[in-house]
Amino acid sequence: MAEFTVRPARPEDTGAAYELFAEWQRSSYGEVEIGPEMFATTLAGADAVFVAETEEGVVGQSDVDGGWIGLGVAAAARRRGIGTALLEEAERAATTDSTWLIGLRSDPAAAPFAAVNGYQKAWEVWLMGIDLPDDIPEPEWPEGVSVRTYGGEEAEARVIKDLLDLAYADEFHHHPATFENWSRFMFEDPMFDAGVWFLAVADGTIVGAALNWDEGYIKDLVVHPDWRGRGLGKALVYQTFGEFKRRGLPRVTLKTDSNNPTDAWRLYERVGMRKERTYEIFQKGSA
Repeated sequence: MAEFTVRPARPEDTGAAYELFAEWQRSSYGEVEIGPEMFATTLAGADAVFVAETEEGVVGQSDVDGGWIGLGVAAAARRRGIGTALLEEAERAATTDSTWLIGLRSDPAAAPFAAVNGYQKAWEVWLMGIDLPDDIPEPEWPEGVSVRTYGGEEAEARVIKDLLDLAYADEFHHHPATFENWSRFMFEDPMFDAGVWFLAVADGTIVGAALNWDEGYIKDLVVHPDWRGRGLGKALVYQTFGEFKRRGLPRVTLKTDSNNPTDAWRLYERVGMRKERTYEIFQKGSA
């Protein structure tokens, strides 16, 4: 068994860590879905990042943001205790009482690894998708609401960030990022396009938003709590579908939690989206 060491990551480790992640994506999804820019931005915003290395180089990586832990080990280096060692380092750096791991339901190793390290399944995240139909309904906006795209100003970005944090406040596992980390993640990604950031406005106030990646992915869909139940979320979805259809994209996807307090997945099913992939969330410690 080759010896390994775990240490804090350095900037020059990012490329090697991404190659591990890209290989996992290929084996799990058949393609690379998250590119190196988004991966690097995620690590840059994390509270701590660690790598495991042997004489062959970097063979594993973990990161923690609040209590959320990302973890990956090269296939050839598994079953040597590397994953557990990386996990323990990330747990020590966590800033919450609970920590969470994400695993694909289709990965037979994910649940056993979580269990042996003291984690229990807490909920699921679903990737949902739709092949865009030829005819997409026109959005029906509540009275007094208009829609426009993001203008690019920092002040407006801060208002959008505040709306996200307010809309997600009821999700117990939500860990608000700093504005600096959030803006780096959103605006420096190559899929950012202000033309597909749709803002619902009433009396000059942003009351809902669909923040989309230009590849056909709904990154965030939020409605101010005072405006829920009026069809605003559905209108934002149809606005998004229509724009992506106009651009010639064939599909739209998003992720949503099974324990979302607003049961957002019901809305997505009503507009024709279906569950395509399941991620399991494992928790350690009290919520």
